[in-house]
Amino acid sequence: MNHTSITGLACLLAVALTACAGGGEPPAPSGSPASAPLEALKEPANSMSVSPPLSPAPVSAEALAAYRALLAGEPGALDRPPEGLELHQVTLPPAEELEYVLLDLDGDGGAELVVQMVAQPHKFNAVFHYGDGELSCWQYDIMEMSCRDYPLGDGAMVRQYDTGTGPNRYSNLYTVFRYLPDGETEKCASLAVHQDTQEDGTEVFTYLVDDAEVDQDTFAAEFEELVGSRLLSLEDWTPATERPG
Repeated sequence: MNHTSITGLACLLAVALTACAGGGEPPAPSGSPASAPLEALKEPANSMSVSPPLSPAPVSAEALAAYRALLAGEPGALDRPPEGLELHQVTLPPAEELEYVLLDLDGDGGAELVVQMVAQPHKFNAVFHYGDGELSCWQYDIMEMSCRDYPLGDGAMVRQYDTGTGPNRYSNLYTVFRYLPDGETEKCASLAVHQDTQEDGTEVFTYLVDDAEVDQDTFAAEFEELVGSRLLSLEDWTPATERPG
């Protein structure tokens, strides 16, 4: 087993782990350890001072109109809800509480609309796509406090869980994926940090990349390449009160 000490994890976090988009820190699930190194995992990703420049895809006039109507809260703006929800269940918080970015997430040459709650993306985040004359919601999360999705500068997405995964285990789980043109997703990579509290109170950490255990240096390098170097900055997000276009 490749476990590291709490000091080792602190060093790792200083190098790479700034992995939560948005800015807010979600409350730790009940019963989860409040270790300082693991709390550092939840530092806001878009607080980075330097990030790679975005290359936003063009947005058609029809898509802009649909995105503007959605952000304005106009009735009937959305045509297709995500799987498992009805149209009336897909509602946005007030625009004053939201921010957005336009990025091509599915590689079709047009930009999707990614919306999240300012400083608190764990409370609301969603992805919308305009195509064939319809506005669809591909992802909608307003309930899962331990999870959030956030975009990377190259159009990939990260799904991050910070949650208890066992009686004495707290985990930070990251799945890097891409959207396909039909709204389905394709997994690219997975990373995980597990904190286990032993019977004597000591804490050990385990690092995984694509389900294979690695040492902390390998994990740091992989995390930086896959996530850390591609995170958005605060400046990449636009207040939802400033409509697209």
